[in-house]
Order: sequence, then C-alpha cells, then structure tokens
Amino acid sequence: METILLDYLKATRLINADDDAIVAKKRELTRGIDDPNEKARRIFYFVRDQIRYVFRTGASERAYRASMILNQGRGFCTQKAILFCSLARSCGIPAGIYFFDIADHTLPQNVRQLLGSNILFWHGVTALSLNGNWFRFDATLDRKLVEKNKLISVEFDPNRDCLMSSITQNGTPHIEYIRDHGMVADVSFQQISDRFQQSYPHLFPRRGQLFCS
Repeated sequence: METILLDYLKATRLINADDDAIVAKKRELTRGIDDPNEKARRIFYFVRDQIRYVFRTGASERAYRASMILNQGRGFCTQKAILFCSLARSCGIPAGIYFFDIADHTLPQNVRQLLGSNILFWHGVTALSLNGNWFRFDATLDRKLVEKNKLISVEFDPNRDCLMSSITQNGTPHIEYIRDHGMVADVSFQQISDRFQQSYPHLFPRRGQLFCS
C-alpha cells in the first residue's frame, strides 16, 4: 500500500480510530460484515442519524476528538466528519476530511445576521476510498432535522459523491458548494480554530461557542 494511502488509515489526535470506544462502536456497527461498502454504509447512517446535528462548534480540542463526539452523541459538520473518518479507519477503510465553502440558502435570518452572510466556510465532510476511487460523503444533517425542514436527505452510494442537495423538497434553493478546499489526512484543533477566526473575525474575541456549519 502506498505511503500516502497509509496516512489515511492512521489514528491521530482527533481522528482517534484506535480509541476503545471507537473500536467498540465499529464492531457493533459492522459485526458479521466483510464488505467495505456495507461497512461504510452502516457507519454513514449511524453518523448521519444517531449523531444529532447541532449548529454550534466546540470550544476545546477535546470536543473535536472522535471518541468525545461519539460519547456526546451530537456535533456540527466537521465534528461529524471526524467521527465518520475515525470509524471508517477503524474498519481499515482509508478516510480523510474534505473541506468546502458552501452557501446555505435555508439559513434562518438570525443566523445569517450572526455570521454576516449565508456562506459557511470550511464545511467538513468525509472522503472514503471505496472500489478504487475516492468519494465525498456528507453525513451532516440527520433525518429528523431534514424532515422537519423539508430538505432532501443525503443517501449513501459507494460509487459516487453523496453531498447535500441543491434544492429542498419544495424545489427552492438549498446548498451550493462554492469552493473546494480539498482533502487532508488530518486536521488539528488549532487549524479549525484559526479558520473560524479568519472566516468570521467579527465573532472574536467572543471565543467559546462559535456558530458554524
């Protein structure tokens, strides 16, 4: 296996794929399953629907560790992507974090005012190597939230990118993926914090809980 691919299988400080709780959850989700596609599918739906989406970031490095996100049962986009990545690596599936800037046309007005726009910078999703190809999977929005807001669920397919829909159930605009930042094998809390501060400087020095995608 190429060295670069091995980087996408390693346990790291945040993507702690070797943590006991992560390993136990991986075993629970994939027991009796050998097919990597089916393992990825089960992990995707667990992260999408059982880890509740919250529109607020964590204030410490601890809040971004996959094991803590699993324990809390909630997270925003990058936190959910880190957990998905960690569970996949625990299964031996190469996984990375992929970042986009997105425009969310369904953001409530109070959130737009807080952020200063409807642009959500550094929106994190998970990239998996399946069937000899890399695909992006956005497990951010749980089914309950999607149904409540009449959005369109992201469904798992191991042979294509699975990203949020550009329209809602009513046909009105939802998500635009407007900038591609690419994939990384790891991310640090400092990088995440710095990117938020650069993207939303008006929210600092009010550090602590910062709204994001």
